[in-house]
Amino acid sequence: MQALRMTWRSLASFYEELLLQIGVSILWWITGGVFAGAAVWLAWLTLRTGDLWLVPLVAIPAGPATAALANVTFQTSRDLRAGVDLFWAGFRSHWRRALAVNALSMVMLALILLNQGFYYAQGNTILHVFSFFWVYLAFFWITAQFYLFPVLVGMEHPSVKEALKMTAVLAFANPFYSIAFLVLAALLTGISIAVAPLLLLAWPAVMSLMGQHSLKMFVEQAAARRPVPPVK
Repeated sequence: MQALRMTWRSLASFYEELLLQIGVSILWWITGGVFAGAAVWLAWLTLRTGDLWLVPLVAIPAGPATAALANVTFQTSRDLRAGVDLFWAGFRSHWRRALAVNALSMVMLALILLNQGFYYAQGNTILHVFSFFWVYLAFFWITAQFYLFPVLVGMEHPSVKEALKMTAVLAFANPFYSIAFLVLAALLTGISIAVAPLLLLAWPAVMSLMGQHSLKMFVEQAAARRPVPPVK
């Protein structure tokens, strides 16, 4: 299973640069990741009330820190030199685009959840069933977030529009991988919550590495499918 293999590679990459990954995980929390953590906490609290659509907006300020973390894990996932300096370099060079791309992405997720809640609340059976389409859409858009910042920092000429477009294509073009990927990410997240130090010291870097290794795999697969021009 590809998703399981990419998860294993991510854990191996984390272990190989253990001190660095712990360091940048802590920095992620300090420089903005706390907003993403607050969004997850609020999602749990509002799960039964149906007001989930507002929750993604809380995570918007985490964009620059997530791009900075992705700048480090991009190197790590490709066995290149990485250091804490890359975190700060990524933060400085990407913070505007990262904030914009995260804002647009979280607003999109909020609108998807708002539509899901609206159709689910309707008495009409057909409209009620249609709400599951929005659940499906939310599922894949959440998966897309793992690819979003690896795509952004990996672009030769970073673009908010192109990063969102490519991220959406990756998530929806690989549905079975996305399902398995999100299940494994949720499992690791549950373990990290149960063992609190892991949430602080490991979870951010591992999630970022999972996105990086997945993106790397997709790029390699696309290159392998590209037809080789005939030799003259």
